[in-house]
Amino acid sequence: MNYLLLLIILSGLLHISGEYLKVSSLKYVFKPVTTALIILLTFQLKTGNFTVYKILIISGLVFSLIGDVFLMLPKDRFVAGLVSFLIAHLLFIGAMVSGFGPFFAWLPFIPIAIYMLIFLWIVLPKTGKMTIPVLVYALVIMIFLWQAAGRAWVLAGISSTYAFLGAMLFVISDSILAYNKFVKTFKLAEFFIMLSYWSALVLLALSI
Repeated sequence: MNYLLLLIILSGLLHISGEYLKVSSLKYVFKPVTTALIILLTFQLKTGNFTVYKILIISGLVFSLIGDVFLMLPKDRFVAGLVSFLIAHLLFIGAMVSGFGPFFAWLPFIPIAIYMLIFLWIVLPKTGKMTIPVLVYALVIMIFLWQAAGRAWVLAGISSTYAFLGAMLFVISDSILAYNKFVKTFKLAEFFIMLSYWSALVLLALSI
């Protein structure tokens, strides 16, 4: 597993380097390769049989890979990418509630809801025709984070902690992406988006 994690880091750095150095071959090859390596990681983990949780996490990772491909295409496929990640988050929500949920822990819900309201207050005025899709996406990812927090709250194990941290990093990544796309672009956006995104996927993979 250690060598695979090193390959994931190397592949991710090659993509980010390609983004900033304007080397298309690095950018377009290593973005999907990095996510594919994270999917491969799930098969390297010795976690026994394919549980519902494991199947849903892997399925969510596959739709994340599809979303990666849409978002990196030269022609704007933002909506297709958004839908792919929306499906991924629905699958992740299914994984979070499998076996134990859904969770209705209100203490973790309050800060998550406050964050989402502030985020939407900043972003929604700039989204134009994308307001409804962005609003739906934000609601789904909030539920994902809430259910991951609830799972960690109730189960209090290393797996559920990984899942919660992965969900939190996913929210951070998507928040930076939305701010960079709709509000104000900044030079280090791609670095922080991909760093938090791939860290999120690795943690979700390790949670199985």
